[in-house]
Amino acid sequence: MKALEPIFQAYEEGYSALWVTGRSPFDLDVDSDGTLRPLLEGLRRTCREQGLLLLSYSMAAGLEWEQNDMADSNDRRTIETALRAHTLLDIPRDQNEVVRVIRGVASMARTPTKGLHWADGRDLKFAFLLEFAEHLVPGTLANGTQTDNQLVAIELAHIVAQSLALRNSQNLVIFHGRDGLLDDLVSSVLHRVRLPQPNLNNKQAFIAAAMALYREATFEEGLSPDAIAHLTANTPNRGLEARIRASHRNGRCVSASELAEQKNADVEELSEHTLTPLDTSRVNNLHLFGSNIEAPRRILERYALALERADASMPCNILLVGPPGTAKTDLALLVARKAKVSSYQLHSPKGSLVGETERKARLQQMALSEWWPCVGFVDEVTENLPLQRSEFDGDSGASRAVTAALLTALSDETRRGRTLIIGTSNCPWLLGEAMRSRFTIMPVLYPLAEDYPGIIAAITHRIAPHLEINLADERIVEAAQIFHNKAGSPRHIYSALSNAPSLHGPLSPETILSAARDHCATTDLCSVIYAELWAVKTCSFLSFFPWANNPKGYRFATHLEGIVNPDNGEIDREVLEKRIKEYKPHANV
Repeated sequence: MKALEPIFQAYEEGYSALWVTGRSPFDLDVDSDGTLRPLLEGLRRTCREQGLLLLSYSMAAGLEWEQNDMADSNDRRTIETALRAHTLLDIPRDQNEVVRVIRGVASMARTPTKGLHWADGRDLKFAFLLEFAEHLVPGTLANGTQTDNQLVAIELAHIVAQSLALRNSQNLVIFHGRDGLLDDLVSSVLHRVRLPQPNLNNKQAFIAAAMALYREATFEEGLSPDAIAHLTANTPNRGLEARIRASHRNGRCVSASELAEQKNADVEELSEHTLTPLDTSRVNNLHLFGSNIEAPRRILERYALALERADASMPCNILLVGPPGTAKTDLALLVARKAKVSSYQLHSPKGSLVGETERKARLQQMALSEWWPCVGFVDEVTENLPLQRSEFDGDSGASRAVTAALLTALSDETRRGRTLIIGTSNCPWLLGEAMRSRFTIMPVLYPLAEDYPGIIAAITHRIAPHLEINLADERIVEAAQIFHNKAGSPRHIYSALSNAPSLHGPLSPETILSAARDHCATTDLCSVIYAELWAVKTCSFLSFFPWANNPKGYRFATHLEGIVNPDNGEIDREVLEKRIKEYKPHANV
């Protein structure tokens, strides 16, 4: 199996004690003969091809090997004699079993196998797979809290991993466990191998093999094998196989929605609930209208195309800043949609246990780096993630650990063209300078007065696609003026128009006007202006501003007058700082 190549590559390079993380040995894959098998069986077969007998151990299953499938009785006797010599045969099932097994493995793995041969004449060697290694040598326990058996198991694992005798014996010891959960004394001396989840090409091969096996399986219209591969890439195969097998047995079509549901569950489990897939279908046929939204939309569309072709010249972290309700989230989802890549919501990896936060933060960033190309999205970053350094230690350093992990991840230049993290914020002043400097900051300003009729038309088309809106209609013009006077954001307008049918009747110019009159203003204009001034202050490039190409033809809002030079678009920083101070006491963003 190609999925197992990293293990045998490490073995060929002389590494005899491995810590294998990532993909589960119980996941399914296509073997060299085209058959679907668990990775564990593929490992067993590949070991045999290299003269290794695989022995696996877990506390649940005990010590297992091919005793029932060993065709040659001479091979069976040779192996049983070797196991008996190291007390690995007929092990009592009691509280000391783990220590007995690891002690036996440590002894047997370091013993030269010279003189042991398979019946076909090849040298006989042993490979030991210790499954659920975090249960055997746990790293989540504070020193002094481990049981005597756990301490013995940890010490034995440490000794055998560093043994020159193990290297000389050409035997192989594999610890398989989750990231960051092995005792440091053990993990520090193991050579780490990570098995990635099946990517797009792997999925395509797996789907072809599965459909050849389950010939009666059917899929809903439009769900091609290629579409299935794109939808399920970078997630385990077992859930997908179960859906295809169920369709084969009961005749029900496999739908895109159930595959998406399966992917959601897989991603959340693999990332330990630090990532959630986002449904970009919400921006299907979305039209964002207005001068202030056009500039960021156009630039982000370029970045989406750059991400699609893995262009390393693009930024890898973007922060969309501006007042609430200006479609910042829609812009982020449009990037993923345009780039044809998966998008994931980032959640805070903060945990309650010592060391858990750091481990989950690393896991989150590792998953994003492995699942490229992709978009990682954080809505309201200042609320969901600790983005400012602090001396506060009331959570035992968890917040500082998340901040440190994010600073490291965001400054990783190898991510360029591979992953794009997009954050949104109404409050960029809450970001520490170190964090802010790692983002390319793009302003998303409140709509201009003359753009409100077009915004109403675009939102109406989304709610009632068959309704044609005449922008010159006096009722639409009046409704636009009312929404503008109430400082209604596009989000407010969408809320008002989507509720209009139940309150005022089917959408029409008349009911749109009634919805505008009915809408209660909930916007604090001072807060909007304050957030917009900060968006101007923190903007990374002048070309990001909506007036960049034609400052003389742009109608500046009153609060920007005197700040932006209408001749060249330059910012007067001194006036800007003064105006921010004027609005600060009145703002509540």
